[in-house]
Amino acid sequence: MKRSFHHILLLSFFPFLLSAQGTGELLQRLRHTAAAGNVYMGHHDDTFYGKNWTSGACENSDLESVCGYRPMVLSVDLCPLELQNGYYMSGSTWEQHRRAIIEQHQRGGITTISWHMYNPVTGKDAWDVSDTRTVRKILRRIYARRKFRHNLDLAADYILTLRDDEGQLIPIIFRPFHESQGSWFWWGHDLCSSRDFVRLWRFTHKYLSKKGCTNLLYCFSVSGVTHTVDDYLERFPGTDYVDILGTEVYRDNSLTGGIEAKRADFIRRAHQNLAVVQQLGQRWQNPICLAESGGENTDDPEWWTRAVIPALQGYSVSYINFWANQPISFGNGEGKAHCTYPGAIDAPDFLKALNTGKLVMCK
Repeated sequence: MKRSFHHILLLSFFPFLLSAQGTGELLQRLRHTAAAGNVYMGHHDDTFYGKNWTSGACENSDLESVCGYRPMVLSVDLCPLELQNGYYMSGSTWEQHRRAIIEQHQRGGITTISWHMYNPVTGKDAWDVSDTRTVRKILRRIYARRKFRHNLDLAADYILTLRDDEGQLIPIIFRPFHESQGSWFWWGHDLCSSRDFVRLWRFTHKYLSKKGCTNLLYCFSVSGVTHTVDDYLERFPGTDYVDILGTEVYRDNSLTGGIEAKRADFIRRAHQNLAVVQQLGQRWQNPICLAESGGENTDDPEWWTRAVIPALQGYSVSYINFWANQPISFGNGEGKAHCTYPGAIDAPDFLKALNTGKLVMCK
């Protein structure tokens, strides 16, 4: 579309107009996909590392190697942007991170960004819960709020670089402070009151919006425990601050009883959690998603057609995001594959699942 001088001038004075249309279109796209009975396929850090590679060059993809297509939803994180060391994961740079998001948008895909933010009070990672008053200090003490705002400034500066060839901000699904019903992150259930969590979320939303990050759709995502509507709403920031309702369900490998028992358990928990978010999504007209999922080194050769697809049936899920495939060199040296990969026992079944048309990849 050719732009007039007045159009360009208007955008220069009101930069928020660059993204307003994009986020609205993305919301509609998520609604329409779910209404049609389809589910966008997502994978965390898909182009940064895989089950058997750590190139960091953003050129590889376990999913593409299996089926020939990239995931429709690319999931990435903002951590450790706050360390300002120039690197993301597996030796890849933030410029490569930015390029991956832009290329995902160019191929018609979507990006969702979580943030395992380092603890602003202790300076340690998101799992550091040694200070049980971190959120309270951010909200009430100047030094902690200053550090937290510094992290938000870094995030805003980066998010504002995510633009297409015409200079428009790319719409992003932003999933901060996830799994707050658990207590393994410094913003978790036993680390702050529900009131303070809501204040933290709203402060973040308002602060980033004032910085110009109006290209963000906020996803509120709870952990994969069985929950009721009241449980879900305990820490809900409000419909003015949330665009997408999410839940998270993983295969429980600790269960006894074999593959069939694990399938049944996964489907049961997925249905119970999705019933909650769908009820609220219909009430408020919000898209719903499985913001995190995975089989974690599954031994199930029919994991996709007999567990994943049945778990999604009957619910208007806009996308399901599988967590990363981590190589042996990561973490404790074991490696965890939460999605399929070349040579995996479930790879042939993934192709069968794609043939059903339920899961949608990036063409």
